[in-house]
Amino acid sequence: MPLSNPSPLPSSLPHRAVPLDIQTAFSTGQTLTASGYVNNMQSQVDIGVGLWEGRLTLELTALDLSSGDETYRLLLLASNDPAFGNGNVEVLATQDFAAASAGRLLPTVVPPSVAVPAAGRQSSRFVAPVTNLRGQYLFRYLQLYALLGGTTPSISLAAWLAAE
Repeated sequence: MPLSNPSPLPSSLPHRAVPLDIQTAFSTGQTLTASGYVNNMQSQVDIGVGLWEGRLTLELTALDLSSGDETYRLLLLASNDPAFGNGNVEVLATQDFAAASAGRLLPTVVPPSVAVPAAGRQSSRFVAPVTNLRGQYLFRYLQLYALLGGTTPSISLAAWLAAE
């Protein structure tokens, strides 16, 4: 039966436990001003063989949006080649932030992210479910890559994986 009032329904976001494990951390605090790997803890995470399900956690402590044209795309990459050779890499997950909604990957489909820490908070946390299964392939090695663009991009973050 349809609702008589088309107002949005209230929602309550579930709390997800995403404990920080140094063995699955890409960074516990790194600042990037150009595209590159998020890897001040380790360059890649070896999750072993078999199916892995968990959450990618991105904890932003600073994000420069001052010029109005900055873009930030964080890509969780996977491979069965520990060297991540050309043609052996798959994108498992992506999260993007931008100074303007037009700078996002899907600006007309997905509403803009509010990626600036709220007043009085030390950081903003984004948690996305991920798995190492893509199609019929399971991937063993994971890396996090940041693709930055714009006049003065700068992002400070911690990033890690937490198993289900």
